[in-house]
Amino acid sequence: MKKPKYYCERCGAEVRKDARVCPRCGRFFSSVKCPRCGYVGASDDFAAGCPVCGYADVANAAPDPLKSLPPAAPPPPWWAYPLATAAVLALVLLLVRSLR
Repeated sequence: MKKPKYYCERCGAEVRKDARVCPRCGRFFSSVKCPRCGYVGASDDFAAGCPVCGYADVANAAPDPLKSLPPAAPPPPWWAYPLATAAVLALVLLLVRSLR
């Protein structure tokens, strides 16, 4: 029996069974979702495929529902995070000053 493969729900990249983050798009995984029936559970529940419908895509490179997904957008550059934080803080300070 072949082992089931695991794919990122966002970008469709194949990931290790115990992966916590997608190596391609960086999505954090907290559980596994069956692409056929939608069952969500721990990765250990899917050792032999989906425990509800038995789905285990070992013949194809990616499950059918992921083939129609557009490519994942690249993450924003590193400097966008501190810039956005500074902008939000400036707005909060302006609001606090206007309430006085």
